[in-house]
Amino acid sequence: MLRSNLIAVLVISVAQVLPAMDRIPLDEVLRRGAISLQVTAADEATGGDVKAVVRNTSGATVRTTIPAGWVFTSIDEGVQDLLVVREEVLDLSAGASRTVVCRALCTQGPLRGPQEGEPYRPGQWAAPGLVAVATAIAAGDYPDDLAQSAVWVMSDGYSIAGMGSLDSSATDTLRLVVSRLSGQPPPRYSMRFRAEEDRMCSGVPEAIQRALVVDAPAGVRFHAIVLDRRGRVMHVLHRDTMLDRGVHRLVFEVPVLDWPPGPYAIHAWTQQDAGVHRLPFTL
Repeated sequence: MLRSNLIAVLVISVAQVLPAMDRIPLDEVLRRGAISLQVTAADEATGGDVKAVVRNTSGATVRTTIPAGWVFTSIDEGVQDLLVVREEVLDLSAGASRTVVCRALCTQGPLRGPQEGEPYRPGQWAAPGLVAVATAIAAGDYPDDLAQSAVWVMSDGYSIAGMGSLDSSATDTLRLVVSRLSGQPPPRYSMRFRAEEDRMCSGVPEAIQRALVVDAPAGVRFHAIVLDRRGRVMHVLHRDTMLDRGVHRLVFEVPVLDWPPGPYAIHAWTQQDAGVHRLPFTL
């Protein structure tokens, strides 16, 4: 009987301790006023990352996280908000403080990037699509430029081609996730946006880049043009270009600045081939 009672006491004690060990969501901790957050942009060079000084203002230990998908909002409405894309774990005893640097990316391409020391509000959860892409970024090891482009696809509706074309590397994982989240087809071509001094990313298409592999069994003359939906020639890429015998990887750079939105296609052929390679893209 004594052993049974002891086991029962232990079970009750563990049940009482476990809830206290659970991490409390950041929005709940902030709502309770259990911590204070002083947030500033950490690094002007990257256009992202935030430094958060976290102080426990309660009389007890606080265990929480700054989660991927949390967005810090800029006090200056002309400056981009910053989306956290890497979780930061916080364990603070009563009255303690800690400084953490969160990996964070901009969420409004048409606005300017933050300067180092720029102030931010404690923030809140981002919209569901941004939470999903932040979680995907946190789950992999992706370069900042690819991850940033992924965020702008979800926040501003930019073309997924800004992430670069599928290349059979590990980075395709993020491209395919963003394709599913945004509803845009996986990118088969790359898009470069027009640079603007007062914007971090304009989202305005400036050029399209796409590759084609041509196997020439003998010397051939190669042609490539860009047509719009009505069949009008928009740009000539190659006319009577001689290709020696062998395999050629041709990279097409199509200037598209100020072209009307809509579908286009690169049409490429040789005089020896009966068919035409059609490589579509959309602005």
